[in-house]
Amino acid sequence: MRKIIKYLIVLLITLLIPITSISAKTIGDIQKEIDAAQKKLNDTNTQKALNSQNLAETQKKIAEIKQSITKTEESITNKTKESEQLQKDIQKKNEEIKDLMKYYQVSSSGSTMLEYIMGAESLTDLIYRLSITEQISNYNKKVIKQMNDMIAENEKIKKELANKKEELVKLKQEQDTQVIVLNKKRSELDAEGESEEQVLKGMKEQLKYYKSLGCKDSDTVSACTSKVYGSNILPPGTTFRRPTTSGRISSEFGNRTLNGKANKHFAIDIAMPTGTSVYAVAPGVVGYTGEVCGISLVIWHNINGKTYSSIYCHLSKQLVKKGDVVTSDTLIAKSGCTGQCYGAHLHLGLATGRYKDILNGYSRYYSSGKGDSLEEHTFNPRDVIIFPPKGSSYSNR
Repeated sequence: MRKIIKYLIVLLITLLIPITSISAKTIGDIQKEIDAAQKKLNDTNTQKALNSQNLAETQKKIAEIKQSITKTEESITNKTKESEQLQKDIQKKNEEIKDLMKYYQVSSSGSTMLEYIMGAESLTDLIYRLSITEQISNYNKKVIKQMNDMIAENEKIKKELANKKEELVKLKQEQDTQVIVLNKKRSELDAEGESEEQVLKGMKEQLKYYKSLGCKDSDTVSACTSKVYGSNILPPGTTFRRPTTSGRISSEFGNRTLNGKANKHFAIDIAMPTGTSVYAVAPGVVGYTGEVCGISLVIWHNINGKTYSSIYCHLSKQLVKKGDVVTSDTLIAKSGCTGQCYGAHLHLGLATGRYKDILNGYSRYYSSGKGDSLEEHTFNPRDVIIFPPKGSSYSNR
């Protein structure tokens, strides 16, 4: 019984939670999104400032490392000279040892040394002569010890030189890694900031336009834009956005080779898992839905007073119908691999003009057909949307 009561409570709570769809978005919601976008841009700018500071500090550190490298190289040079000089000294001492050994051998041959000692004329002379022979013997031992010490010192210097070289290599590797990481981060932040600035500008222009129509904060976007669509005027926009929040560029616009055959690709391909959310690249009206390049659709746009069409192919599911008014935040489809497709991806094409039906255009999509075909009006999406290089991924719109 208790389980049933708990289930009923959960069900009641679920039913009481309001469900907000994109079509129910109000003009006031757009203002909230603008505030959120502004905050995100401010955060990005803060990160850029911190990155610039870190880059400056790292560059300063790199300069210090370079100075350290120079000093280390000078030290290596000096130690190398010391090692060379020590080797010369060792050779010189070795010659001295040889000379000493020759003398010792000569003076020790036969009974010469003994005769020298026993030839003392007095006790004082005997002690003196014994002292002389002892000094010769001690000097011989001292020279041999010096030579061994010099050899040991030479080996020590060689090890120091090897350690200095290893340290030098590590310093250079750290320097190279720091430069690569910081420059990559700077590029990412610059691209992200530029994209966010464009998005924020477009959202502000949209809100300004809706306000000019007399729309109130409580009005839904669909109710507000129906006034525009009813007069056959496309909702205005100022910029294009990426169609997904993430993806990897797998094929570029223009000439390419696919399965060993050369052709011209009139779009850009973005690899992503099947079922990834696909959004409109700009505000507009859905002009076509169907199955031409797999499940596909076309949206018409009015960007800065000029008409465009955006084409989305290989979808797994479409979530809008022809005539729907959309914004750049409208979820229009799910990605997939329908039609002639090699791996799940979104085929995004852009063209100038408004196309009521893309069937005729796509019948000559990969050819050089004549007439008013879609391919003759397509252009590289990179011209208006910021995308990373081929093979690279992005993680925001």
